[in-house]
Amino acid sequence: MINRPLAVSTSFAGEARVLSGVLEPTVDRSASDAQSAQDARASGRQPAREHAPQARAASDLTRVYDQSAPGLYRFILVRVGHDEHLAADIMQQVWAAAIRNAAKVPDREMEFWLRGVARNLISTHWRRTATRPVHVPVPDSGLAGDLADRLAADRLTEAELNRREVRDQLALAITELSSEDQDLIHAHYVAGRSQVQIAQDQGLSVRAVEGRLYRARAALREQLRHLTSSEFGGKVMPEGRERAV
Repeated sequence: MINRPLAVSTSFAGEARVLSGVLEPTVDRSASDAQSAQDARASGRQPAREHAPQARAASDLTRVYDQSAPGLYRFILVRVGHDEHLAADIMQQVWAAAIRNAAKVPDREMEFWLRGVARNLISTHWRRTATRPVHVPVPDSGLAGDLADRLAADRLTEAELNRREVRDQLALAITELSSEDQDLIHAHYVAGRSQVQIAQDQGLSVRAVEGRLYRARAALREQLRHLTSSEFGGKVMPEGRERAV
């Protein structure tokens, strides 16, 4: 049995900026490492030589999952209204699905595949509950398209970013991006890291960071233009009744 390889904790970005309302997960590998060691000790056995390829497959899955998990967690958390318990439960189900299907999904497709599993689980959850709390963001294709056009020509104003409906569309679109693009946008636009600082952090040239930021912004605009509500089901619950869910 392969243990779920990581736990995700979060902190809020409080400012009304590009990622206002989107969470920045950090990965704690120590718990999973300790659990793996404990399981190995409890078994009292060393893996047999003929099982070495399976062990390498498990290691590869953990590595690929680790790389995808921060962006995946943000993706889920935004779509369940920042319900951390529900997000953690869905993450667990996604990991179980990854274990069952690891041999069928190439590494380069794993993040996209994990997002698809999560999207289906979220959709199933909202269909089953039949009601969706009002604070859970849903795509607004008209507003999202307008934001994409605005971002192509200019930056959004502080007043615009203070509007909840604007932040919701940005959060949904940003969490559709790859984990790498999400991290880059967060570092530059939320954490306030300059391109020079990001280049130093990541061991890249400033020109490379500039190019990656350009592509990440273009990807964000594209996601805004293609937001759909297919993963959201159920009626919107009236204000003040969210706790009944």
